Amino acid sequence: EAGLKTAVLSKVFPTRSHPGAPTLGPMRFAALARLARCPVIALGGMNASRFRHLKPLGAYGWAAIDALT
Repeated sequence: EAGLKTAVLSKVFPTRSHPGAPTLGPMRFAALARLARCPVIALGGMNASRFRHLKPLGAYGWAAIDALT
């Protein structure tokens, strides 16, 4: 389909760049991902291990800054 859209849900987990900021956590992420009508990318405190946990909950992919540096 032309123009495939994705949604980014953030902050799923705590991050060093935003200490103390509220997070979604896995269950709220899953609830919001179920409502999306497009693929959902998880952002915020993500790494490969956390993505494996979120994938069955509706994560299509993940994005990161700190985990990749």
